Amino acid sequence: MHEAAKDTSDGLKYDVLSDVLTLIRLRGGVATDDRLGPESGRSYRPGQAYFHFVRNGRLTLLTSTSGERALKAGDLVLLPRCLGHSLHARSSLVTREESTSTGRQLAGAIFFTGSFQFDTGPLSSLLSGLPEAIYLQSEPDRVPDWLEGIVRFMTLEATKPSAGAQLMISRLIDLLVIRTLREWAASKPGHKGWLSGLGDKRIGQALAAMHKDPAREWTIQELAGIAAMSRSLFAERFAAAVGEPPLRYLKNWRLTLAADMLRHGSMKIAEVAQRSGYESDAGFSRAFKACFGYPPSELQRQL
Repeated sequence: MHEAAKDTSDGLKYDVLSDVLTLIRLRGGVATDDRLGPESGRSYRPGQAYFHFVRNGRLTLLTSTSGERALKAGDLVLLPRCLGHSLHARSSLVTREESTSTGRQLAGAIFFTGSFQFDTGPLSSLLSGLPEAIYLQSEPDRVPDWLEGIVRFMTLEATKPSAGAQLMISRLIDLLVIRTLREWAASKPGHKGWLSGLGDKRIGQALAAMHKDPAREWTIQELAGIAAMSRSLFAERFAAAVGEPPLRYLKNWRLTLAADMLRHGSMKIAEVAQRSGYESDAGFSRAFKACFGYPPSELQRQL
């Protein structure tokens, strides 16, 4: 059983990512080349998610919770939580190597930037599994093929638009965001959340199993078996990676699915409760309110 779980882990791992991104409905926005002169800056207000890819020069990113972070040519930063941030061109010119490769000195910075958003509604808690800023660092002459290809394609559609250009850009932004999240998850950072859990191969297997069959009455023993770990070690490692115990995560995931069913379906509360594994409407309503802060009937009234 353990060997079978290991053999399929890579395929299952990113099904979790697909599940979550499907629920919070990622939508790409607009993308454009931009530049900042030396000693200049630009602010991005809360309410919109962004990415920035540095083409030339150096930037300083300032976020509300993480402080300052230096960005060089070849770096990509993804800001998924819509908290607002600012970019500032560093006063120094480009490095000697950059100057040699371009044949000229560049003051300030040139970067490619784009916006996107998540249609989360009552599912905004899913974004808590993401950090404020996600960084992928690379050298100007060693940008990953996937990133270079997506940015080049977006640049072409943005600078020479034709029929369908905006839709193409939106889809390309979707691809960039998904691939960046996948790369970040694989790097096993110390951030706690469902996405970080995917970076742990064994925990990722358990997460994938819960997402594949959320209605099943999973036990710690069964999940630990899928992860090829003892019960105690699995429970400890899951909580350390994801930020909550496995069965609590499972309960919250079921309620997240329930909220999506109520929001985008025509089912009655009793039917959603049954599909979510609750024997009574009252028990489902109490659990739903504890998770989201309001009962399911309130969500239906809002819609």
